[in-house]
Amino acid sequence: MEVRLATQNDMPAFFEYLNRQLQENGVDDSPVFQPLSRAQSESQMTDAMKRRFSEGIEREIGQSGWRRMLLAFSEVQGNVVEGETVDGEESKIIGHIDIRPHSESHTEHRALLGMGVDLSVRGKGLGRKLIESIESWTLQNTGLEYIDLWVLSNNLAAIKLYQRSDFIKCGEITDMFRIDGRALAYSMMCKPLADNQHK
Repeated sequence: MEVRLATQNDMPAFFEYLNRQLQENGVDDSPVFQPLSRAQSESQMTDAMKRRFSEGIEREIGQSGWRRMLLAFSEVQGNVVEGETVDGEESKIIGHIDIRPHSESHTEHRALLGMGVDLSVRGKGLGRKLIESIESWTLQNTGLEYIDLWVLSNNLAAIKLYQRSDFIKCGEITDMFRIDGRALAYSMMCKPLADNQHK
């Protein structure tokens, strides 16, 4: 498996992957992991959503709308020749993690985290690997001191992953969303990056 920074060339495959993920939002026994209705989850990503990713990865950190994203790719079976396999099977995106700025002023020392893992590889350690990878990249390439995230409180598997990765629950807003007749709480979690903390 390869984990690396996303490029513009990855965006078409990334959008396909993200559309697949959104189709699973709140379906059957899956928790609601995005604050979207079923109708919204079943529709394709909007052009505005796509631009936030494709333009964000091109912007310098500190510029409005910047974003850095790591993508995880499946291992390719067969012989690889110049990025393609001889037997026709290509590696595919199986997970992502990104950081972006808060919308509020005076928060330049913090970033917001978002992530997802393909259903086919959930529970196999990829989420933990992605978190470790983005933390390492952030420490080496930025002056950020905290990584924050919002998670729907019903998404217990995600919360457990974040807790195992040393994120701390900072608070919860009960009844934050009312989606398809359900009241959903929203939890905020954060993690200080040890090398960048103020003394």
